[in-house]
Amino acid sequence: MTAITLNLLAEEQQAQVARAHDPLKILIALGLTLLSIVVACGSIFSVIRGQKSVELQALEAQWKKTVNSDNGAAFQRTRALAEEIIALNHARVLMAPQLAMVKDLIPSTIQLSQLNLVLAMETITTDTHGDESSDAKRAAHPKTIERLVLRLEGVASSSRPELEVDQFLRTLRNDAHFSAVVEDIQLRSISRVFNDAGKPGQAMPTANFTIECRYKEKGKK
Repeated sequence: MTAITLNLLAEEQQAQVARAHDPLKILIALGLTLLSIVVACGSIFSVIRGQKSVELQALEAQWKKTVNSDNGAAFQRTRALAEEIIALNHARVLMAPQLAMVKDLIPSTIQLSQLNLVLAMETITTDTHGDESSDAKRAAHPKTIERLVLRLEGVASSSRPELEVDQFLRTLRNDAHFSAVVEDIQLRSISRVFNDAGKPGQAMPTANFTIECRYKEKGKK
C-alpha cells in the first residue's frame, strides 16, 4: 500500500509569497499609469507650444510688415501722439482742490478771467556748513525742484480798483488753508483801464492784474 503525504505547510507558504507579490504589482501598475499620463501631458503641451510659436512668428511678421509699409510713418506718428497723450494724462495737475480754496476768497469786485496752474522747475542753492573746527567755507550746492505755480488773471472794478487788488492779496495771504500750502504770493502786474467813468451811465474804473502764487515744495511744511 502506497502512502500519500500532503505538505499543507508548503502550500500555505506559497500562498503567502503570492500575496506578497500583489502590492508590488499594484505599485508597478500605478507607476506605469502615472508615466503614461506624464508622457501624454508632455505631448499635449509640446503641441500647444508649437502652435503658439507659429502664432507668435505670424504676429511678428505682420508687425514688421505694418512698420515697414507705406503706412508705417503714419502709424509711428499716431503711436507717438498716443504716448504724448498718455504722458500728459499721467502728469496732469488736478485743479479742483486749488479752485476750491480760491473760489470762496474772491470778492464781488474782482472777476477772474484766467487761471493757470503749471508745474515749474526751479534751481535753488542749499548752504552746507563745514566743520567748525576747520577752515572750510560755506559751499552752495544747486538743487532742482518741482513747484506748482498758480497764476490768477482778472479785473478789479471799483472806484479805486488798485486797493481792491491789494485787499485781495491780503485775503489770500491771511487765509489759513491757502497760506498753509502756498509759500509766496506776489502781484506780478497791474494796469488801470482808462474810461469815461466820470460821465453818467459809464462803468466804474477797472484795473487788470496778474497774481502769481508759488506753492511750497513737495513734502515741505
